[in-house]
Amino acid sequence: MVTRRSGRLVKAVLAGLEERIPAMRSYTDLQRQYTAEDLAHIVEFLATALYVGDPELFTGFLTWTAGILTARGVPATSLVPALDLLETELRDFPRATALLRTAKTDLAGQAAGSELPA
Repeated sequence: MVTRRSGRLVKAVLAGLEERIPAMRSYTDLQRQYTAEDLAHIVEFLATALYVGDPELFTGFLTWTAGILTARGVPATSLVPALDLLETELRDFPRATALLRTAKTDLAGQAAGSELPA
């Protein structure tokens, strides 16, 4: 179900982020495109992890993404609003929401000072 709704999920999360993070409203078209691409990758990894039954596939991807963001001076916790919005959109899918909660817990642990793998 996540795969079939991926385009709609990305659009809904992007719109939600623009509401939650006012600075995004002033993004250039290119910045908006990159954000949409990043969201699409998150949705793709979530769908794949659910399909193959491997939560580490998703949480590992988010750990890697958080490391990239941190290296660019963006806090890893900036992923949390997107995960919150995905959780809301997927509220009728318990496996998806459980995996999103696990991912948010992992990100919170990293923000609290845990080491990111290289």
